[in-house]
Amino acid sequence: MKKLLLFSLMVIFQLASSQTTKTAYFKPPSNWTSACVWPIVIDPPSTVDFFTPPAMTATCEGWYKYSTIFNKAEFTFNNCLYVYGAPAHPDYISVSIITEDTIFYDFSAGPISNPPACLLAVNDPSKRVAVVKIFPNPVQDFVNIESDKNFIAYEIVDESGKLIVNKDMKGSKIDISNLKTGVYFIKLKSLNNETNIVKFIKK
Repeated sequence: MKKLLLFSLMVIFQLASSQTTKTAYFKPPSNWTSACVWPIVIDPPSTVDFFTPPAMTATCEGWYKYSTIFNKAEFTFNNCLYVYGAPAHPDYISVSIITEDTIFYDFSAGPISNPPACLLAVNDPSKRVAVVKIFPNPVQDFVNIESDKNFIAYEIVDESGKLIVNKDMKGSKIDISNLKTGVYFIKLKSLNNETNIVKFIKK
């Protein structure tokens, strides 16, 4: 009996120690006055519920954040006009996403991989996250890459994940004039095998 109890406690400890605090970042439309989030933890299963969605914390450049511990969770971002048990508010707006990691969700663009520098700023220079900007976007002929990181190669994939281009990086411009009109992703690779992904639209 003691061995079974000890084993159960060890399993609980291991499960608890394997979970980390992760953050959901959300950028609402400019006409929202605030942002709330309805977090549902899928893994580990949670029985915690909210009568009113928690308000998110304003950060910078119109972004909000909410942190919690989860392995997998669904976040429903909304404009704080829902009250449990009350009739649906005619102006209530929401959007949901399921994630297993920190997420950056822009209401107008969906999940993004190139969040603004203000959300990535840290005090320790050795832990700085590379900021990658591309312009223009949408683009006709050449994508310009601006970053504090040196990239040695790149891939271009379409929305289905199909590889279109795989080349060494030369300079800060990428020729996309031969691509068909549509949405694409550039995977930029650095010397230490880190990859940054940015989205662009080919006109």
